[in-house]
Amino acid sequence: MKHCSLLCAGWWPIVLLPLLFMLPLLFFKWHAIEDDVANNTKLALSAESLDWAQVKTVNRGRHVLITGTPPSETSIKDAERVARAAYGVDKVSVSADAVPPAIPASLEATVVEGIVTLTGELASQDGIDSTVAKAVSAFGKNNVQNRLMIGKNLAALPSLVGFFENLDNKTGDSRSLVASIQGDTLSLQGVVPSANLKRDINNSFSRLFKGRINDKITVVVPAPVVPKVVAPAPIVKSDQCLGLVNEILSKNKINFESAKAQIKADSFELLERIKSIAERCPAVTFEIDGHTDSLGNPAFNMSLSKKRAQAVIDHLAGLGLDAARFNANGFGPNRPIADNGSPEGRAQNRRIEIRLKN
Repeated sequence: MKHCSLLCAGWWPIVLLPLLFMLPLLFFKWHAIEDDVANNTKLALSAESLDWAQVKTVNRGRHVLITGTPPSETSIKDAERVARAAYGVDKVSVSADAVPPAIPASLEATVVEGIVTLTGELASQDGIDSTVAKAVSAFGKNNVQNRLMIGKNLAALPSLVGFFENLDNKTGDSRSLVASIQGDTLSLQGVVPSANLKRDINNSFSRLFKGRINDKITVVVPAPVVPKVVAPAPIVKSDQCLGLVNEILSKNKINFESAKAQIKADSFELLERIKSIAERCPAVTFEIDGHTDSLGNPAFNMSLSKKRAQAVIDHLAGLGLDAARFNANGFGPNRPIADNGSPEGRAQNRRIEIRLKN
């Protein structure tokens, strides 16, 4: 006689239906366990300031997977150790590669006689281009020497807004000035003629730079100039006076900083000689004419030529001459004496001429 099993006897609904009811409960219980393990692990990692670690338990049960970008190999081991100790964790796996912390970028700007030289390492070519553009804006294209390089794993520099303009403004009375940035530290070096100028430079950079300032500027007070007592030169006629001035200018040239109306120090002796001649003809008045080459903006050249002529008058007045005896004129590139197509010709056209007033 054939016996029937429970299922064929009609008992299968009684057995199968409870199993089908329990499956969703087991599913939700499984995910509740995963969530509980994940939360416990996250809390443990956060308590140890391991916030880089991301915790995954989905479809892993009590097996925890840690991902993220750790700052070091030691931090990976710490995360694994803390996760293993978290309540409910059975197994820990780590899928993360340590990335070394970024190294501070470096920038050194050295200014000597109006020329700024940039050295150091920056994070990218875009960073170099931006830095050079800011330097060119302050000093002029021909007065910037770029020796910057791209480094590996470097942090970005602090803001350089106003940095080069300030550097340009503060180098007029100093022999040289070096400003270098390394991380959050700005170092200043150079030689200045007074403690007041040193303090002014330090204060001006303090307003721009929010980090630490390392001031290594040296104050060297120039020795006082003892005036020589000489017998007064004999008074000469106006045409003789002008002839003597032009004879000096035919052999020497009054030099200026590039694209500026600032007289270079190497021309001070020449202006002393012109002043001595002018003293020998006190009744003579002069026209001081400034000229430029044809490069650049014509309007700028016209303005620059007159400013240079006025700078000569101001210097002579500072030496003791009456400024009322002089008049400044600016002709820009309009009265060349040589071909502007060659460097030599342009150099001849950049000049100061002195005439008698009509």
